[in-house]
Amino acid sequence: MPNSGLTVKPVPRIAVGGIWHETNTFSAKLTRYEDFEAYQFARGCSMIRRFSQTNTEIGGMLRSIDSLGFESVPTLFAAAVPSGTIERASFARLVDELTGLMRDALPLDGIVLALHGAATAEDIDDADAYILERIQQVAGEILPIAATFDYHANLSDRMVKQASVLIGYDTYPHTDMANRGEEAVNVLASLILEESTLHCAHRKLPLLTSPLKQATTESPMREVMEVLHKHESSPGVTCASVAMGFPYSDVAHLGASVVMYGKDPVQIKTAADSVAMKLWNSRHQFQSDILPVADCVRQAADSPEHPVIIVEPADNIGGGSAGDGTGVLAELLKANADQSVIVVYDPEAVTAAEQSGAGQTCRLRIGGKTDDQHGMTVETTVFVKKILNAEYEHKGSYMTGYITSMGRTALVEAHGVQIVLTSRRSMPFDAQQLRCLGIEPQEQKIIVVKAAIAWKAAYGDIARRTLIVDTPGVCAANLTRLDYRKRPMPLYPLEHDASYSV
Repeated sequence: MPNSGLTVKPVPRIAVGGIWHETNTFSAKLTRYEDFEAYQFARGCSMIRRFSQTNTEIGGMLRSIDSLGFESVPTLFAAAVPSGTIERASFARLVDELTGLMRDALPLDGIVLALHGAATAEDIDDADAYILERIQQVAGEILPIAATFDYHANLSDRMVKQASVLIGYDTYPHTDMANRGEEAVNVLASLILEESTLHCAHRKLPLLTSPLKQATTESPMREVMEVLHKHESSPGVTCASVAMGFPYSDVAHLGASVVMYGKDPVQIKTAADSVAMKLWNSRHQFQSDILPVADCVRQAADSPEHPVIIVEPADNIGGGSAGDGTGVLAELLKANADQSVIVVYDPEAVTAAEQSGAGQTCRLRIGGKTDDQHGMTVETTVFVKKILNAEYEHKGSYMTGYITSMGRTALVEAHGVQIVLTSRRSMPFDAQQLRCLGIEPQEQKIIVVKAAIAWKAAYGDIARRTLIVDTPGVCAANLTRLDYRKRPMPLYPLEHDASYSV
């Protein structure tokens, strides 16, 4: 056949992967390789099977690559439930695996990664930047790299420098992970096809806020996001994100950021300054009303409307806490708070309940075992209602379609209080956490959530009243409780004289 003279361009090949962890450096327990394996871990084609139909960054990335007619090259994605500093050897193993699979996948046209932005390993405080640096060493400086990051990322100049584009969540509670994964691929595709680059403006603010007032559908963040999206819709701006920072990670790059990308360097700098000043001028609105434990439980028990959601941010599993705090549990038992439910991480208590057997009564020591920061162990007599391997599929807006395992789980009852004892830490971001045990959330008078805001994805539509409780813990809403050693100074509100200008 004669040569037509046409050159057929090969289909662009995009590597997909990531290491995702929100690190609470105040937590006493190190995060290890097996913690990633227990939560979200997939290599190669198993990534497609596991994530393609889910509301996750990886799911969105895979679907977008497919819709563009590009070839996806899945490598490794590993995520652990937010927890303590990542063990040095485990982090090295994860990064080596990811970069090794990237190297094996060459040649590539681009790389898209799902990161968090608040990962910290032993001796590597800016772990996300380190991951990007290692990936870039494999890929070379010319190959474009896009990465997603969490709304609670502590972005650094170093991290921004290592990627062609960084795209953060727009929602809290987080519901747009797949959308951001799709956006990252679409921006990456335009860079590949146009053989172009983007200008970047990164603004780091001396601002630290508790997650309690960061909901993007409520003031002050609703108005901040409106300004962000107004600029993002401008012709010269490609994408823009706000990162509120993760206050429970004691690092030198702690705090809020605005990051803006586009073809017009003057426009994106002006836009980034506008959003940064809007955020800074809202700083006084990030305070929350927090109740002492006894007052909180009394108000919840006396409420004529229910369910009442008791929010315990200091033991926020999604922020890296152990999930075995006992302050609220002890008060519920004392108040004989019937039709209340609380989930407590305690493998030891699960084993003891299982040894007693379903339908039996036994004495258990519950909670307060991970460290000395979340209350004393509570000893009480319980009736064992169920023992099972508990797992559930997310059916709400948070990571829809993902499977979460709570491990061996015991449902016990004491003084009218239903206590869900789990062998794995499980974030209360989907109502199926209770429904898989036969507990209908809407029928409860009190639901205790060890969380900050993201619980609303599970119970926000049924909550008749919300009370925030002040307990000790590594995710304390009162940030002055935390013993920072590395953070930048000054930071508002820890230093009220902190200033910012453009």
